[in-house]
Amino acid sequence: MLDITTNSNERLYFNQQSNDLAQSTFPANSDLLNPAINPLNIPGYSPESSLTNSTASSFDPQTQIADFIVANAGADFSYSASDRVSGDVPDSQLKPQSQLTIANADPLTGTISASQLNFADPGNSLSIARNIVGVENGSINLTDFVGVGASNHFYRFDINTKSNFSLRLDGLRADADVKLIQDRNRNGVVDFGETIDYSLESGIVPDVINVSNLAPGTYYVQVSSFLGNSTNYNLNLSATSIPELNIPTPSGTFNSNYGYGLVNANAAVSSTLNRSNPFPNIPDLGGNNWALDVINTPEVWNQNITGNGIVVAVVDSGVDYTHPDLDDNIWQNPGEIAANGIDDDRNGYIDDIRGWDFVASDDNPMDLDLYGHGTHIAGAIAAEGNDFGITGVAPNAKIMPVRVLDASLYGELNNIAAGIRYAADNGANVINLSLGNEFSPSTQVHDAIEYANNKGSVVVMAAGNLGHIQPAYPARNADRLGIAVGSIDINGRMADTSNRAGSTPLDYLVAPGVDIYSTTPYSTYDTLTGTSMATPQVAGVAALVLNANPTLTPAQVEYILTTTANRNGLIG
Repeated sequence: MLDITTNSNERLYFNQQSNDLAQSTFPANSDLLNPAINPLNIPGYSPESSLTNSTASSFDPQTQIADFIVANAGADFSYSASDRVSGDVPDSQLKPQSQLTIANADPLTGTISASQLNFADPGNSLSIARNIVGVENGSINLTDFVGVGASNHFYRFDINTKSNFSLRLDGLRADADVKLIQDRNRNGVVDFGETIDYSLESGIVPDVINVSNLAPGTYYVQVSSFLGNSTNYNLNLSATSIPELNIPTPSGTFNSNYGYGLVNANAAVSSTLNRSNPFPNIPDLGGNNWALDVINTPEVWNQNITGNGIVVAVVDSGVDYTHPDLDDNIWQNPGEIAANGIDDDRNGYIDDIRGWDFVASDDNPMDLDLYGHGTHIAGAIAAEGNDFGITGVAPNAKIMPVRVLDASLYGELNNIAAGIRYAADNGANVINLSLGNEFSPSTQVHDAIEYANNKGSVVVMAAGNLGHIQPAYPARNADRLGIAVGSIDINGRMADTSNRAGSTPLDYLVAPGVDIYSTTPYSTYDTLTGTSMATPQVAGVAALVLNANPTLTPAQVEYILTTTANRNGLIG
């Protein structure tokens, strides 16, 4: 609207490709955690565990079983229209750039003072936000007024490439607040969880927002008066495109069964540190720790690389955060004060001191699954290196519990997508998704994974447990995002029920997933089987790699893990 200055460089535009993912013909799969468990005839996403035998895979396409969180295509399952519509807002709802300098503006500067402001101008709500151009690879400066008669101003802008975004609100005469928003469901309203970042400085102190790796899309800035106070303001917006890294295709032959091979912690971390040779071998741990020996984890621990400082989100059925083998490794939200009923860190979640429960919409992400699916996964990743129980792949990493599956291991797509975004927004370096959908892709979940990837989270996904020739969703999208994981046994043989890599090369690895001993609720331990159990092995190795070099991007971590994988001795 007022006093708009653009300093834009040449902008690059990329055509958005439609998501042509074919409908999956596979039934939903999950873990049969115990032969006595009946298939779950429910729609949605469910955990990813394996069946007890290959013949058990012949069931109705709507059947879901624990271990692979699956979305089912039953009558209660559907994609909403907002999941498919274009991100563009109709032109009738936008204020053209040419209208931003109005008749009341100073003819020389274009600035409108408080007394000159036309309060009838659009921009007082998200649906009629003022459209501005030139933010990407440029700088936009606006001078305006907010207060009596116009308590909120909204500005809409687009970026076409991943960018580092900066905002500054200054020139204040009274207190004002500013937020960066993405209208994810495109309903023209700021809904819960749609605020990306905000600044709530007091008084006339300038408000500043900086967001790294902001994904391409449509965004809104909201400037609000505080307690009805009126003030002029200067608003500066800029976004600088981030050059895409040229990550080469993993070396070696892609195998349609086991992809690029068995994840190898020693080789991956050694490569991360630019060593010409792996770390020296040490004796195997044996017993219930056989999986750690298979992926060469102890050699990495011997170099004091144990996942320290790395946060791994377990987006699953919750985590028993009181388990004595996990309690010291549960993530603590540094910006939140427990049980005071206040959203201290202003992330939209009250008292989320240790994560969030998206099923019950509260701050208690406790694992309520009878067999402890999420707790088992958490232990495989980061059970403590103490003198009892088990030890996880990254025993000094922190686990962020994010509950998106109910006690029946069923999850709504919107909760799963929200859980992934929550993990990324709150600093998860790695996100473990031992869940999926054999039927069809979800735009909601795909977009959330892309969002997490753009924010720097390595997303590791279970391939599924119906013995099919390619992974289930979202793991099938690992040709573009994240890592898909299949399951092998102690002899290097692919589990009969593990979904294979398929004919299209994608970042697919295998890891031990048969008879994995790990933590379960109420201070217990149990042995479970499935690609759900293989996935945390790879997530733990990703944590070790990031411990060795925290500056790596998700694409670089994926390249390291796939390039250093062991292809010897695997049996399809």
